[in-house]
Amino acid sequence: MAFVTSFLGAEFWIANYPMRGRSSPAANGFPFGTLVALSISVGALAALGWQVWQFTAPLLAPPAVPQFPRAVRIEPLPRPTSSPSARATQRESLPTTGTPPAFPPGSRGRVIEPIGLAIRSEPSADGAYQGGIGVGETVTVLEYSADGRWQRVRRELNGQEGWVRAGNLGPVEGAAVASAPPSAPPTRVESPPKSTPSPVRPAGETRLTPGVRGRVIEPRGLALRATPEREGAYIGGLPMDEVVTVLEYSADGRWQRIRRQNGQEGWVRAGNLAQE
Repeated sequence: MAFVTSFLGAEFWIANYPMRGRSSPAANGFPFGTLVALSISVGALAALGWQVWQFTAPLLAPPAVPQFPRAVRIEPLPRPTSSPSARATQRESLPTTGTPPAFPPGSRGRVIEPIGLAIRSEPSADGAYQGGIGVGETVTVLEYSADGRWQRVRRELNGQEGWVRAGNLGPVEGAAVASAPPSAPPTRVESPPKSTPSPVRPAGETRLTPGVRGRVIEPRGLALRATPEREGAYIGGLPMDEVVTVLEYSADGRWQRIRRQNGQEGWVRAGNLAQE
């Protein structure tokens, strides 16, 4: 601003300075001092404008495009060839209809599904959930659904019956698998992988007369119930090798009333005691 003021003052001085030895401004029609003052003013304004432009130009310029390092493409790892799981090797090939030949009704099988099986009231995934069967537990196959995808089984642990997904049973060690119907095509049954063997039920007399003492031979123990039926109230459990006294049998002979050494009495599934 001081620079502009000084130039304007110079213009005023030049415009009013008498021009000696030259013609009068009135004679020429345009004063020479005014022309010089205008020239100086234009130059000053141009210099000022250039300074302003040098200051504002960087502010008005668009930002530079950011530069990023070049992306490096990472090749995906090759997918490993997975070997058949134990579940796949143990399962048999089931036909879409008919009875799977490896475990026809009446056969005994061992659960090979690692997470166990869900027991349902009907041969459908929508059937009411009635409990679960753990891996390694032994059951008896009673019948198959019309499409062959479900099995009605009876648990040997407590006599519970219900429907489970077919194709999840393996052979029971030491038990022969029932033969298939003549019309059923032969199916290769894969033997289960070698692992820690499940407890084997010892041989022994299972029909005991009332009054004798018996030892529990079921590896998973027995459920003690208040009445001789699988819906009876659960009142305790008997571990394997516990010695009890047989008191009586139910009318159908499938249940035994026993007395434990601590005096507790109840009903257990018959056929799971050996004479002591």
